[in-house]
Amino acid sequence: MDENLRFSTKPDKNYLMLYLVATPIGNLEDITARAGKILNGVDFVLAEDTRRTGILLKHLGVDKKIISFHEHSNSEKLNWIIDQLSNCKISVAYVSDAGTPNLSDPGGKLVEAAYENGIEVSPIPGPSALTALISIAPFSCSQFQFMGYFPKKKGREKMAEYVKNQDMPLFFLESPYRIHKTLEFLAARLPNYHILVGRELTKKFEQIVFSDLQDDKTLKAMPAKGEFVFALTKNS
Repeated sequence: MDENLRFSTKPDKNYLMLYLVATPIGNLEDITARAGKILNGVDFVLAEDTRRTGILLKHLGVDKKIISFHEHSNSEKLNWIIDQLSNCKISVAYVSDAGTPNLSDPGGKLVEAAYENGIEVSPIPGPSALTALISIAPFSCSQFQFMGYFPKKKGREKMAEYVKNQDMPLFFLESPYRIHKTLEFLAARLPNYHILVGRELTKKFEQIVFSDLQDDKTLKAMPAKGEFVFALTKNS
């Protein structure tokens, strides 16, 4: 491994590190130079989606073994990864489908296991759908809450009530299969709210809409395709 990739004072050759590497949320040109160097320097890459990560590594000219690690991976797989890091003295990078790891992906349990086993962890920051939307929000985000994916069925009513009791904007992820139903649900229960929606951020068909939740025409016109992130905020 390239010594320049070791962000620590440890001098020994058999150095171990788990890197959490942020990857593009759509536009491959958003990958950072540092992320590229890390991915090229580790012993192997853990990926939520090996196909998507393979495309990224090919774009970077990086030839590394990619091992699947996702939300359905069992404890055996997790233990094997920790064993490789601990006993083989290697460095490993974990990447999610896209964006910054540990935001609605299995990175959390991997990091927790690393800390429990004395394995050093290092963040390689970069793209994030959440921070991308925050950067273009036409309202204050000095305080906000990220709630992950909006509840599918159970918990929707409870979440709507929770939103009503918050003074700060709340950010959510949503799938294209549920986005229109979610917008209809929110419009019916939060009549005095604005919504900021980002669809396919950084991609060719990027679309950003800031609207009153009651503006059905604008919101319904959004194609139910791609990845969505949205924020809810009270009308001033």
